[in-house]
Amino acid sequence: MYAVDDRRIVERELSALAKIGYPAELCENLPLPFKTAGAVMFPNQAQFHPLKFLSFISKGLPIYENTFVREIRGNTVITDAGNITAKSVVVTTHFPFINQHGSYFLKLYQHRSYVVALRFAQDVGGMYVDQCRTGMSFRNFGDVLLLGGGGHRTGKNGGNWTELRRFVQQHYPDAKEECHWAAQDCMSLDDMPYIGQYSSRTAQLFTASGFNKWGMTGAMLASMLLVDLVLGKQNEYAEIFSPSRSILTPQLFVNGLESVVNLMTFTGKRYPHLGCALHWNHAEHSWDCACHGSRIAEDGTILNNPANQK
Repeated sequence: MYAVDDRRIVERELSALAKIGYPAELCENLPLPFKTAGAVMFPNQAQFHPLKFLSFISKGLPIYENTFVREIRGNTVITDAGNITAKSVVVTTHFPFINQHGSYFLKLYQHRSYVVALRFAQDVGGMYVDQCRTGMSFRNFGDVLLLGGGGHRTGKNGGNWTELRRFVQQHYPDAKEECHWAAQDCMSLDDMPYIGQYSSRTAQLFTASGFNKWGMTGAMLASMLLVDLVLGKQNEYAEIFSPSRSILTPQLFVNGLESVVNLMTFTGKRYPHLGCALHWNHAEHSWDCACHGSRIAEDGTILNNPANQK
């Protein structure tokens, strides 16, 4: 459900959904601790445990962990333990890490988001997300309320858990914080995922990225589309999600400006991926890059790619 503060946004969303035949509904009375203009309600949404889901669908598959990939040459994956050759290779490493193809360092930026888990707060009876990218989200897991928000571009300043805790003090003063965590998402130039050939020059190398915080649904879409592409079948949606589609959007120039500013910024810490300045993240105690979203711990350990070496 989208909770919004502008009724026109609700009406436009409902109109767009009606055109594609989706049975969305208008919801005006929301169990949230502030007033809204209403919400677009999606009936029968799924809320499930992602690791249990992953465990089930991966039964019987050989999975090799802790295998560091140095590079990919054609259809051969180079690792420290040996080389792996396959007819097709799919790179699903959150942010595609191969720089010589696809220009993903221009086409993606990364965004941090934060969550606090609260007991004695509120049962909101559903899942809610603000239509604004800097807004908040609400959902329950058992008797715990998961409150999300405080997001910002990785490497920039933002509200983080401080913003969420201020909200809790104001609206849920009797709540008890059980735990807190953060997540990072890849954001595309046009709000559509990149799913398909890694680049127009890599016939049997594929990728899926840029899910824009909709990883559950985006992953299911990617799995169906990539199966067809790997098998050489036609798919009517391939062009829509193609990573080689036009990148001439306003966000491209924002990404480019961020890179130029950070490349020219003087700092003792530099980004091992493409040399941008690193900024200290006081909330999470890491060195973060605003250019492409890598995060590095105090001891030099890579926390988030595309950087893959100290």
